[in-house]
Parts: sequence; C-alpha cells; structure tokens
Amino acid sequence: MKKFLYTLLFVFTAAIWSRNVCFAEELKFGNFTYELLPDSTAEITGYTGEDKEIVIPDKVEDAPVTSIGANAFTSNKTVEQITIPVSVVSISDHAFSECTALKAVTLPAGLLSMGDLVFQGDVALESVTLPASLVHIGMNPFDRCDELKEISISGDNIFYHVIDGVLYNRAQTVLISYPTGKPEKSFVVPETVTELAFASFSENKYIEDITLPDTITKINGNPFCGCVHLAAMHISPFSRNFEFFSGALFNTQDRELIAYLWGSENESYTVPKGIRSIAQEAFYKHPELKKIELPQTLTTIKDAAFAECGLTEIKIPDNVIAMGNSTFSNCADLKSVTFPSGLTWIGNYAFYECEALTTLTLPKSLADIGEAAFYHCTGLTELVLPENLLFIGDYAFLECTDVKKIDFPSNLFSIGRAAFYGIQDLVVSTEHGTLGEEWALQNQVRIEYKNVDYMPTDLI
Repeated sequence: MKKFLYTLLFVFTAAIWSRNVCFAEELKFGNFTYELLPDSTAEITGYTGEDKEIVIPDKVEDAPVTSIGANAFTSNKTVEQITIPVSVVSISDHAFSECTALKAVTLPAGLLSMGDLVFQGDVALESVTLPASLVHIGMNPFDRCDELKEISISGDNIFYHVIDGVLYNRAQTVLISYPTGKPEKSFVVPETVTELAFASFSENKYIEDITLPDTITKINGNPFCGCVHLAAMHISPFSRNFEFFSGALFNTQDRELIAYLWGSENESYTVPKGIRSIAQEAFYKHPELKKIELPQTLTTIKDAAFAECGLTEIKIPDNVIAMGNSTFSNCADLKSVTFPSGLTWIGNYAFYECEALTTLTLPKSLADIGEAAFYHCTGLTELVLPENLLFIGDYAFLECTDVKKIDFPSNLFSIGRAAFYGIQDLVVSTEHGTLGEEWALQNQVRIEYKNVDYMPTDLI
C-alpha cells in the first residue's frame, strides 16, 4: 500500500539486504551510488548530496546510465530540480517519492517505462511533461503531488493520452491519474472509460462529487482515498456493476465495499448484510470513525482496509480466515480486537503501531503472523501464542516494549529476524527441545519450563 506503509517496507527491506544479501556491487560516482547491470549499463541506486539542482550523469566510468533504481532518491528533502539524461529508459518504483522540495523534473525523450508511484508525495511538484516515448506507466506516479494541477504529454504518444490535465491510456478506457492539485469541485468521468486505476484520484483536496458512467466495469481498490471533501458519487441507474448509498460505493457484482467516502464524517458505520469483501484502503484514514460493524457474510478484508481509522474496537466475522497486509495499521485508539475462530494468517503490518492494544487473544487456528504485524504495540504486556502457530515473521513484535512474558507454542517452526527486538526483562514460557527454548537461550532470556518434569542441568 502506498503511503507510510510503503516507506516502512523499504526501510525494513533495506536493512535486511544491507546485512545479508549482495545482489550486485554498489559503487560510487561523486554523490551518486550505482550498480553495473548484466548488459554493461548502469543503474543509479542512490544520492548522498544536498544539492538543490541535480543533473544525473549519462555515464558512470564507461557505463551508460540507463535506469533509475527503486527508491533511489526517496525522501530527499533538499532537491528542487532534477534533470534526467536521455540515456535513461527506465525509472523504477518510488524512485523520487517523498522529495518534498522537488518543483520540476525533466524526463528524457527516450524514456520507456515508469514504475509505481514514482513521484508519490512530492508535494511541491508543479509541472511534469511525459515524453512521447513512454510505453508503460505503473500505479499513479503523481499520488499526493499537491501542487500538480495538470499532467502534460509531449508529442503523439501511442499508449497514453491527456484530456484537461487528466491522464488516460490512449484508448481512454482507463483513467490513470487525476492530479492531486486539480482545483475543480466536480468531475464527470468520460463514457469511454471502463476502468479506474488504483489510486487514480488519491488525495485530491478539492473534488466534492464525481459522476461515473455506466460503462465502468472495473474499479481497482479505493481510487478516492484521501479525497477529504468527496461526499457524493453519481452513478447511472442503469449501471449493473456499482451502487452508491449511505456514504459508500459498492461493487454489486462482487458484493464488495469499495470506498467509504471521506465526506461522510460519521463516528459509526454498519457494513450492509450480504457484503463479502472490503476493498483495499476502503476505510483508509478516517480518524472520526470510532466503530464499524461487519456482517457475518464477510469473507475477505484486503490490504490497509481500515488503516489509520479512529476505531476503538473491532469484531472480525467468523468467515474471515486471513487478514490482508496493513489492515489496521496506525489505528492508534484500537484497544480491543475479536478474532474469528478460523483465522489462519495475519498479514504484514496488520496492527502496526496500534499502541492502545492492551490484550491479544489469538485464535487456536492461527498458523502465520506476518512481518511487523504488531510492531510497536506498546500497550501489550503478555503474549500467549496459539499452539498451532508455525511462523512468526520478521519484526513481528518489534518494540512491544511493555511485554514481560511470552508463551511459546511447542510446534513453532520459524521465528523471524528481530521478531521481539526491543523487549527487555522478558520471561519465556516454553518446553524443552523446542524452537522457543532455542530462541530464549540464544537471546539470553529467562525461561519458565512448561514440562515440569524437566530440570536444566545447570540447576541440578
């Protein structure tokens, strides 16, 4: 998911790579870092300088620079202008994301591919012109570019088209990016459009109502996340696929709640009976929303569905057997969660920084806890891990600083890197000959043995 979660994933992933994996030798050229690729060209992987204007070199040593790597300039706070050489044909995911001072960028005439969210969070970016050469654009590259009022494209691009500053594919069947800074209050989606791309309207602060034609057959995730004034969706009565009522947009064919609109501003909401799925980011960042009632018909909760909500408690229906990544991330007021009895998997970052969560009753069916699932849940004091649990992901309980005791199951198969890092004065309850015992001994943690007939030899 985009937003803070992507940034966290990059930090954790970088930490792992830097200590354990060497995919290619990282080299330096001035303030740039780069890697040599198998075709003897170079990819810029980072920048360590503080210049306001950056000109990326077209060669490093004797290797032509053909690509900008993922996250290469992420979170640079000083650069205001970037010039990319004509030798570059590819820009990877998040390459310039969160460059909060960046106002202008010159894209090369031969650029072929842009990855996901390339300029996400570049809140000062005022203008950008896409070259005619582009053949691939990933997820909305201009998500949260607050000052970007329109997108331009040079020449006659055979794959993409811009109308009134809005980016579409050439056939105008997919709406890719509605600029965050576009100031109009209303927008009518053209009748040629059949699909709204993921995050296509994300974070626009002006729009209040949108009209969807009955030609729309596919909406990816919640395209309207962060549209703080959006309160109304106008949908043709002849639409066979979508319906809007009670402040939410639904896919009637899939029985999925797609988006709970920001303009609703209610403290509680009841998802209608019959709904089977909550879409990605459907309720994302609704701090006013304290209570949500979910129907028993629900089977699927997708990534970041309730992230950054003001929820204080939640009961997950019994038919849900897996929770998506970042489901309740940064729900800082969440105190109580009732898990379904058949839950088998809790996704990565599912309860990241849910600091008010004080008790955790995990179901017996749970087999897998994902990466950073309960990172910085500082309200937890005791962890009773269910007997069928097999896998604990990297950083799963990192910085759960108030935990004093962990009850490890005997069949545990894997404990991820730094899963319990930052917990002091810990006591582990486990059995002799188990992974829990091995982990406790390696980390010099005091053990209380469950099998009372066993006595460590050093205590005899």
